Amino acid sequence: MQFHCLKGSDISFKLSKIFLLYILSIIVVFAQSRVDGRITDKESGEPLVGVNIFFSKTTWGATTDSQGFYSIRNIPYGKYEMIISMIGYEVIKQDVFVFDNERISMNFILVPEPIQMKEVIVTAKSNKLWKKNLAIFNRIFLGESKNGQACKILNEYVLSFDVNGGALQATASQPLEIENSSLGYRIQYFLAEFTVDNYLVRYAGDSFFVEMDPKSNRQKRKWEKNRNVAYKGSLRHFLTTLGDRFYERFNVNNDEVSQKWNWSMIAGRKKDPLIKEGFDIFINPTISGRSFDRTSFRHINMDTLVFLGNHPENLHLSFRGKMLIRYRYESEELNYTMNNRFRTQPHEQTSFIELKKGSVSFDRKGRYFDPYMIEQQGYTAWERVGDQLPFDYEPK
Repeated sequence: MQFHCLKGSDISFKLSKIFLLYILSIIVVFAQSRVDGRITDKESGEPLVGVNIFFSKTTWGATTDSQGFYSIRNIPYGKYEMIISMIGYEVIKQDVFVFDNERISMNFILVPEPIQMKEVIVTAKSNKLWKKNLAIFNRIFLGESKNGQACKILNEYVLSFDVNGGALQATASQPLEIENSSLGYRIQYFLAEFTVDNYLVRYAGDSFFVEMDPKSNRQKRKWEKNRNVAYKGSLRHFLTTLGDRFYERFNVNNDEVSQKWNWSMIAGRKKDPLIKEGFDIFINPTISGRSFDRTSFRHINMDTLVFLGNHPENLHLSFRGKMLIRYRYESEELNYTMNNRFRTQPHEQTSFIELKKGSVSFDRKGRYFDPYMIEQQGYTAWERVGDQLPFDYEPK
């Protein structure tokens, strides 16, 4: 048995560390905000029970109680879109900007909306066509990756399809209920748009993630692993890394930005967050659209791609032309590399992005909310809803 004697100064030092950690934990807790409110019926004024309120693309949500009240807590700083939904009522979408340590009161009045069912004459031919369109929708919307193929839409019957000008369009009379058995989420997806033709895939919507209960520790570990793999190399991972790189490069003091003296010794080396996280990026300021001549891209050196927003957590991405992104720490899936014109090296994931306006806002956690302002091509574009994670997912 060994005994260790601590001097008074050692004890004081250790207590100081414990006290500091305690204070930091309090700061973390109290930096979180909350939203409370009540939901009522417009016609009767009565409180509504069972209304779903959630922040889009997250796991943060609540359901109203018997008196119509709800509360969502522990919300970090940021811009969000709040969705208020109940069958038989019009859906409400509300942009919310949450500041640190804030308590927000938001009451809503829902307008009744009759559930309209279109009269559909079902024939063997129409049923066959619907199933064909459903197969196309599942393949393109959920994706052809392993995670995409593990997804199942539980209420496919709410989908309707139409062909307009050679483009397949889909609408849903109710939110899609999706089960992702590979990542361990049940997703409620409010489909706003789905259009696909020979050249373009365009879809958008609001989603609410609920973590599934694992049947065993083994399944839990598998889900955690799959989620981490889905995050690595994703657009959110890339934007987060760009944010980390911005703060590695610049000092920010009262909205004044100045480059650190040692940045030239970090850029392009092991301590550069891009290098550390496995990203190589190249720029061609003169091309756009469906041009993919890789010989004309140049590797970024001291380029400034990210700029400070109106809060230390808010950043702006800005560049001209097209950006080529290679992620070195994961291979492309076989389903992608078998037949794809974007393929370069199968042991790397190659993607392209274009900005559809001068600059796009995102936060330190890589979250952005303009669905069509970053156009993705290549590997990250091939990964669809089946590979999506909630915005509040934190990689292990």
